[in-house]
Amino acid sequence: MCSLQLHPPHALSSRIYSPAKFFSIPTTLNHNRKSRLRATLSFVEEFPPNANRRQSDPQWKGGFSLGIDLGLSRTGLALSKGFSFRPLTVLKLRGEKLELRLLDIAEKEEADEFIIGLPKSWDGKETPQSNKVRSVAGRLAVRAAERGWRVYLQDEHGTSTEASSLMINM
Repeated sequence: MCSLQLHPPHALSSRIYSPAKFFSIPTTLNHNRKSRLRATLSFVEEFPPNANRRQSDPQWKGGFSLGIDLGLSRTGLALSKGFSFRPLTVLKLRGEKLELRLLDIAEKEEADEFIIGLPKSWDGKETPQSNKVRSVAGRLAVRAAERGWRVYLQDEHGTSTEASSLMINM
């Protein structure tokens, strides 16, 4: 099962994004692996993020969420179990090395989902960086699905303005 979903700020969306929309399956893969990936990509099932699941079902003992902020040159990571978080590290990796390192960190930290920030411009429109984030998220979703993990995109539109307002009012 492969789950790649977009969540707007402060609300859960029922929109589900299949990684197949973000990239094509490499032609260098053998036929059996390609078939399994296509089957995985065609079956997308919605699960709420761990934080919302935990809130609606206090008995649920799910894993951690790994928050990912993909920047132009660095990637920031934070770990959460519920609504509180702790910063982890900053990575200076790109491409496949970054994706493999994210999977290693998730395994070490017992995370079973990735929440990736989707940057947008001040007017809510997607930017060139949004396309890069979608590309990484799509590739990561395929690798994560092989381990039974989920990938979510978090709409970041307006979050910087909101954070500034909160800091001013403190």
